[in-house]
Amino acid sequence: MRTLALLYILSTAFACSPYDPDLPPAPFLCGPVEQEKRCPDGYTCTPQGSGGPEVCLESGGSGVVPPDAGNTNCADDSPLEPNNSYMMAWQTPVDQTKNFPLAGLAICPTGDKDTYAVTIRTANENLEMIIEYETEGAPLQGSILNSGGVSIQNTSPVAGAGNKARAYAANLPASVYYVQVYGPNSGGLTTNNYKLDINVTGP
Repeated sequence: MRTLALLYILSTAFACSPYDPDLPPAPFLCGPVEQEKRCPDGYTCTPQGSGGPEVCLESGGSGVVPPDAGNTNCADDSPLEPNNSYMMAWQTPVDQTKNFPLAGLAICPTGDKDTYAVTIRTANENLEMIIEYETEGAPLQGSILNSGGVSIQNTSPVAGAGNKARAYAANLPASVYYVQVYGPNSGGLTTNNYKLDINVTGP
């Protein structure tokens, strides 16, 4: 019994300090109400509107959650979650349809990644991903990964479109590939909503 009590005390002590010391200015949810210290030093737990979430805001900051920087403005893509890694990727039907648009997606909360599996059945086909994200939120990025989850092509901004990013991998061997979307881990904006087009062309 004493052993169980000790484990509980230790686990509670560690749970009270879940914060990375190198924290961004972007808001994040406060710790639980029963936690003695709900935000780290330099941050204040602040309610956001009537019935809104309580978030830790940097002391001396604006006191306002930036657009799409908190969970309240995030699109609900929970039917596709969890898909943070290539091992949990959501399987797309692109091998049959060749073009597959997705909408109502979100990189949220901070550190979230969305990963989609694409099967290339014919050698020398090309794989393209196009991200279109909301201009008020974080600039999103992406990568095309090989079957081992290693990036083979990163996105680049689309010329003339300030809220689009594109990656293109040509002449691929037949295999499973992954399209992954993510946002910055620091800065004033770290989350955003987006649309994604996945296209297979050729050979």
